[in-house]
Amino acid sequence: MISRINQLKIGPRLSLSFAVIVLLMLVGNGLLVWQFFLVSQQSDRVAAFGRELAAVSLFQSDILSFDASLDLLAKSENLDALRPEAGRLRSILAADSESVRDALAHLPSDVPGDTAVLPTVEAVKITLPPQLDAVIALGMASDWDAVRLRLANEKAPLEASTSELVRNVQRQVSDELAQSVVQHERLKRRILLIVPSTVLVTLLASTFLVVVVTSSISAPLRQLMRGSTALARGDFDHQVQLSGNDELAHLGAVFNETTTKLRELYQKVQSSEAHLTEAQRLTHMASWVWQVADRSTLHLSDEWYRIYGFDPRKGMPPWEERLQRVHPEDRGEWQRTIERAIAQSSAYEVEFRILLPDGKLKWVRTVGHPVLSPAGELVQFVGSSMDITERKHAEEEFQQLVDFVRHIITVLSPNGKITYANRVAREYTGLTIDEYRSVDVIARVIHPNDIERMRAVRERGLSANHPFEIEARTVGKDGLCRWFLYRYNPLRDEHGQITRWYVAGTDIDDRKRAEERLQQENVALRQEIGRASMFEEIVGASQPLKAVLSQIDKVAPTDSTVLITGETGTGKELIARAVHKRSERSEHAFISVNCAAFAPTLISSELFGHEKGAFTGAMQRRVGRFELADGGTIFLDEVGELPPDTQVALLRVLQEREFERVGGTQSIKVDVRVISATNRDLNAAVANGSFRSDLFYRLQVFPIEIPPLRERREDIPLLVEYFIDRYARKSGKTIRHVNKKTLQLLQSYPWPGNIRELQNVIERSVILCESDVFSIDESWLHLPLPETESKRHVELPRRLEVQEKNIIEEALKASRGRVFGPTGAAAKLGIPRSTLESKIKSLKIDKNRFRTIPES
Repeated sequence: MISRINQLKIGPRLSLSFAVIVLLMLVGNGLLVWQFFLVSQQSDRVAAFGRELAAVSLFQSDILSFDASLDLLAKSENLDALRPEAGRLRSILAADSESVRDALAHLPSDVPGDTAVLPTVEAVKITLPPQLDAVIALGMASDWDAVRLRLANEKAPLEASTSELVRNVQRQVSDELAQSVVQHERLKRRILLIVPSTVLVTLLASTFLVVVVTSSISAPLRQLMRGSTALARGDFDHQVQLSGNDELAHLGAVFNETTTKLRELYQKVQSSEAHLTEAQRLTHMASWVWQVADRSTLHLSDEWYRIYGFDPRKGMPPWEERLQRVHPEDRGEWQRTIERAIAQSSAYEVEFRILLPDGKLKWVRTVGHPVLSPAGELVQFVGSSMDITERKHAEEEFQQLVDFVRHIITVLSPNGKITYANRVAREYTGLTIDEYRSVDVIARVIHPNDIERMRAVRERGLSANHPFEIEARTVGKDGLCRWFLYRYNPLRDEHGQITRWYVAGTDIDDRKRAEERLQQENVALRQEIGRASMFEEIVGASQPLKAVLSQIDKVAPTDSTVLITGETGTGKELIARAVHKRSERSEHAFISVNCAAFAPTLISSELFGHEKGAFTGAMQRRVGRFELADGGTIFLDEVGELPPDTQVALLRVLQEREFERVGGTQSIKVDVRVISATNRDLNAAVANGSFRSDLFYRLQVFPIEIPPLRERREDIPLLVEYFIDRYARKSGKTIRHVNKKTLQLLQSYPWPGNIRELQNVIERSVILCESDVFSIDESWLHLPLPETESKRHVELPRRLEVQEKNIIEEALKASRGRVFGPTGAAAKLGIPRSTLESKIKSLKIDKNRFRTIPES
């Protein structure tokens, strides 16, 4: 049996042991449960006889109680009380009979009961009522002596029969109790026998299984431990002998196979050491290991001794003696590299010169890698040293050739440090070779706006170990900035390791300037597309709109300047685009400029461009909007906001088709059609001197006045339908109808913001709409008050506005149009400059007209 158990695997052995122990415990507990079940059955039998005894005793007591009661009634000759007492006796006899019947029915089936109990009770139940009727009949006849005699004759037999029943039942109960006591005593003896027997058998079986399983596991483990000890000593011939098919036997087989392979590998290593030494000699590559704690050397290969010129027979040279071989000029950098690698627990790489005792100079490249303990502490450095003297001589010859290349050429170490720069690089930047090696070259020669980008791209590229390129502006020694394309290419050794990086810089300034111009043109075009009209097509069929469209058809094919007037929000830019699309210039650019969106000092630069250094912040030349619109159309929105100096330049463009960039001296000719727009009264501006009359006449060759929306109310349903469809599709909603009251409300509203206001109201309503019927909130539209009430509400604000306007104009007049500064209007009024600028714009005050007022 033991051999069969040992043939099982360890898991099944343990499972079998556990199952046997559990089975033995279940057998013992099952015997105990069976004994307790027998005792429980005996208890149920005693309880059933007890219920029978209680029912019979109750029957006896009820009979005796009624006999006594009937005797008293017969003696008192009370017929009225005798009748109900007799009736009550009948009902109690019936209940007692049922109680006795139920007790007998619940007696155990295997125990015979007293067969006389139920017939006796039934006989009393049957015979006693007729006798009571006879007694009552005698009482009614007033023969009370006969009543008492009859009751006396019936009392004795009843008492005798019921007493006999009680005695018989008591005898049965006593017998069952005696049997129950015997059963309990028997249970005690059996428990005292079962429990120790079960515990003893379980303990013996457990001990047996533990001994068998433990011996089957510990013996192979001891063999494996002895084999491991032999392997640690280097005994590769030791074999373990384990039989069976369990895990330990399999482990023994693996151990024997591993030992055999280690023996073969050890033999190969021994045979390869000679080859490795020869390979190091041929490749001039030496290996070494040194301890970080005390800088002691653990290993130096034969090639290392040959490179450094030490005699291996004298033993490993100490750290200080090795350091003395490093060239004095390279010793500091060598020590800093080592200390940094120790502090950071990182790999290091360094190229340096060594000076041999015979005065011969060698170049050495050393690569070291950290070795960490399990706790993460730096313990050792393992690495290699390579004689690169021949390569260095070749590089010097290569550098002489590179100096004749008409590109910026630099050579980097694997970590990105510059080691060489050719003559073109030195002449362009004005840096020497030593400066290239020691200073932060990127911070010195790269444009400030490109430094961060170049550092990030350079760091990613060097880390990826793949060729990459960067475009950056490079500052020359004369302070001028030109664009260069720097291409980084790695040079790898025979093992695929990067030994250096070559960087070639190509002058691409002309190309970048052309790209920037094209990019600026694209940006301007994208801005124009982004600022496209509030709707893609002109919507409406009213007579005023048809008149405007007719004017567009007539003027579009010509090159005449067009002045579009109308209230804000009427779609002046849309009309300008329509003129451009129907003209012969439609294939060229449409450039839109909002003249009110730029400060007076910047609008000229925006329109005509500027040269580098024209003003503070002008880091490079910029192409203006007129140049971008060459061959196409330029749209000047809010043209009435142009300052006087810009008006003069614009007049020159309209008359002579040429201009000069801000800060420039060269005239630039352009072929541009000018379309302008304003919501101001330019006639009034000309009258007060804030707008040049000659410019006004040049702009107003063909005027187009756009009617406000309140004058083309019949177009409102079409516009409403158009905007609802546009924004419903945009928000993914379906709107099929327009509330009739809403449409009436939209047509009755005066729309001071014109189509733009209508568009915004409909967009907001579509967002909030939750059904397929379009409606708006009436509170959004403030309908005008009746004329009399409106005048009463508006009169005071208008008076205050006029008064405020007069005060500001007086201050501007006193300061000759100057807003800020110690003598400016803002200082005179005691309010911030921004507040005054806002009020001047909201009150439509032309501050430029006060600049021409002479001092008094």
